[in-house]
Amino acid sequence: MGVASKLKDGFLSAFCLFLIGGAGFVVNVGQLLALVILPFDRHLFRSISTWLGSGFMIAGPFLLEDWGGCKFSAYGEQAPPDSKVLIVVNHGTDMDWAGGLSYLARLGEPFPGGAKAIAKDTLMYIPIFGWLTYFLEFMYVKRDWESDKKTLTKQANQLGTSRLPFYLCLFPEGTRKTPKKHAQSQEFCKKNGYPVLNNLLYPRFKAFTLIAMTMRDQIDGVIDATFAFEGEHPNMSKSLSRKLSCRCNLICQYHPMNELPEGEEELEEWLRNTWVKKDALLDEVLKDQEAFCSKQRKYEWKQEPLDYTKFFALVGVFCFFLVGLSVLMIVNKIIRRGVLVISVITWVAVVAALVINIRPSKVGEKKPDPETSSRRKKAD
Repeated sequence: MGVASKLKDGFLSAFCLFLIGGAGFVVNVGQLLALVILPFDRHLFRSISTWLGSGFMIAGPFLLEDWGGCKFSAYGEQAPPDSKVLIVVNHGTDMDWAGGLSYLARLGEPFPGGAKAIAKDTLMYIPIFGWLTYFLEFMYVKRDWESDKKTLTKQANQLGTSRLPFYLCLFPEGTRKTPKKHAQSQEFCKKNGYPVLNNLLYPRFKAFTLIAMTMRDQIDGVIDATFAFEGEHPNMSKSLSRKLSCRCNLICQYHPMNELPEGEEELEEWLRNTWVKKDALLDEVLKDQEAFCSKQRKYEWKQEPLDYTKFFALVGVFCFFLVGLSVLMIVNKIIRRGVLVISVITWVAVVAALVINIRPSKVGEKKPDPETSSRRKKAD
């Protein structure tokens, strides 16, 4: 890749991040201002935050489809309108979140602002995105189950009081699939007599069973969603530089809550069987992708063009803010220095958070044995 091409990619990526970051900044400010309402009317605060959040969350489909160049299609069953739903989905790339938002954006208001997710807590500290999703009631976990169990139970009970429809997304695999993690997962399954999955990581059950049991009377059903890609798998860097060449297919099956078992062990078995079926589905996709996708066409949702008006309105407000701030910086030295310091701190935090979170999680990887390492050093 030449220097000119790298510069072009860098400019495109920076410009796209500017658009998304600007929209997110305005939403952050709006959410903070709306906090004065929270002690008196939580429903009104949720409504305002969700409405603002939709303007930012539509940036996911924009980045994946219109900017990045990936085609999106959704197939299968839909939940009834205005439902509260738990989604369980496989996790293969760092752009799965954008594909999920592409799906939700086609449901109409209050989506995609009604999106929720269970995610690692380090994401919460990403400036703009982390703060924004905190107010949208995302559930953040530390991957310390004794602590997470209390946190998830509290957050699930609070979210359950919402009068707004929502879709709560859970990646039961706990981390993105990589060759190393897939091999470890298969080894674990063989050792413990579990089904060996060819295309997926073996799921973790605790968060799923806790949410399903705690929110059983608050959610309407569970959607089993499967990402299947035609062509390359999308990733963040290619999306930002407009170099995606693929189709993202999301295949959905809806299960009303009364069809799911109630006990913890039975829920674990339900999720295990669901993952075995999902793995077989992906086997079928890989065997003959063209034939499979052709067969799925009759189950495809009607693809309406997405409306980005709210997103670009937020970007416009941010641009007016920048113009006003620039004038103040020109006439006042103290404001100029303050803005410079805050900008440097923010960008350092953003870069550090992205580096930490874009890499696949190390959860589940074997830690080196200190005694083995010591013996190796002595042998050397």
